[in-house]
Amino acid sequence: MEGFLFSYLEASTTKPMIPFFRKIRYKRAQDNQFLKYSRYAIGEIVLVVIGILIALQINNWNEDRKSRQVEFIALTEIKKNIEANIHNMDSVEINVVNRMNSIRIILKAFERNQPYHDSMSGHFVLAMVYDRMPINRGAYESFKELGTQTVNDEKLRFMITNYFDYHIEVLEDFLSEVRDDFYNYILGYLRENFRSFSIENDVAIPKDYESLRHNETFVSSLGIFMDVQNDALRGIKQARAKSKELLDRIDQRLNELN
Repeated sequence: MEGFLFSYLEASTTKPMIPFFRKIRYKRAQDNQFLKYSRYAIGEIVLVVIGILIALQINNWNEDRKSRQVEFIALTEIKKNIEANIHNMDSVEINVVNRMNSIRIILKAFERNQPYHDSMSGHFVLAMVYDRMPINRGAYESFKELGTQTVNDEKLRFMITNYFDYHIEVLEDFLSEVRDDFYNYILGYLRENFRSFSIENDVAIPKDYESLRHNETFVSSLGIFMDVQNDALRGIKQARAKSKELLDRIDQRLNELN
């Protein structure tokens, strides 16, 4: 009887314990699975974030490369404009210096009462004309339309705008004064007081040299014309100095972009 009772108690006690331990093991298994899944999910998120950051960095590199290419092209074209301007300044400066020298020779001949000589013809030709100097600024206009921020150098941006909007405009004002003086005064004397005038053939023969020599208004106009030429010469020298300064800065930036 006692053996039976003991067996019954053992069986009745063990049976409910089995599901209990199974639940514990299942819960632990679930806990481990959740932990593993959590680690996996976090790893996936980290990989996605890294991928996004890499993609953004690559995109930034591409955008930076493109912007540097645009800046390089813009600066290269502006450089060409400036080089062409320097070439034109050099040519005009030579003519202006020779013109001023010819005016001095004519005025000195008038002052010394020297008679007309064939050598005077060439001096009259050179003294009584003016030079047209084209200013190349097309690349600068395109640069403004594109946006000055294209150049990622604040000092260089200022130098470019200051060069075209101030120094070149000052030079153009000097050259305009020479042109206006020619059309308002000198051209009239050419039409009325010279029987032959040809720049191509280097010929300028006055109708009446003695009358022209004693014409105080003509003498005064020729002297003023020399003065405005001298102002233009000063403007050319200043603009050329700024041109070369800007070219050096552009070359420095182009080397940086390369």
